[in-house]
Amino acid sequence: MRFLNLLILFLAMTVVPATTPIMAEERRAPDFTLTDINGRSVSLSDFRGKVVLLNFWATWCTACIDEMDSLNKVYLDMRDKGFVVIGVSIDQSRAVVSDFVKKKGLKFPVLLDPEKEVFFDRYAVFGLPTSFLIDRRGYIRERYIGEMDWQEKDFVNKVHNLLNEKGR
Repeated sequence: MRFLNLLILFLAMTVVPATTPIMAEERRAPDFTLTDINGRSVSLSDFRGKVVLLNFWATWCTACIDEMDSLNKVYLDMRDKGFVVIGVSIDQSRAVVSDFVKKKGLKFPVLLDPEKEVFFDRYAVFGLPTSFLIDRRGYIRERYIGEMDWQEKDFVNKVHNLLNEKGR
């Protein structure tokens, strides 16, 4: 049954252009705790009060690799304003992910979800890359499926708008 559900979801996702943002109904982002590449426990709730881009990815995913430079750049450009990128890798090996992060010079926090518990169970993600834009109150405001140019003006404006929002 799980295979059939995965197949249906995969087929449904193939009709969505890779760069099309999909509006998510407003709901609280499920909290979770994972370890980062240095072995420290990190929870999503640690970032409450910031605008968060939660990005699920893997080192073997070509589209994920292709968007990493723009993801890192948008993080560096806006981190002092209250914006954070959290990368969640579903790779099995901490060493592989750590080497990738060092090689690419990624500065945002990278967490590990090798059992895919957060990936599948908390966020119902079935394709990579998939990202969620979360407001300061911890609500999912947008979901993105596929490779994105995170420096695109529309995305940057959405983040700025969320950063300037007063508690809704």
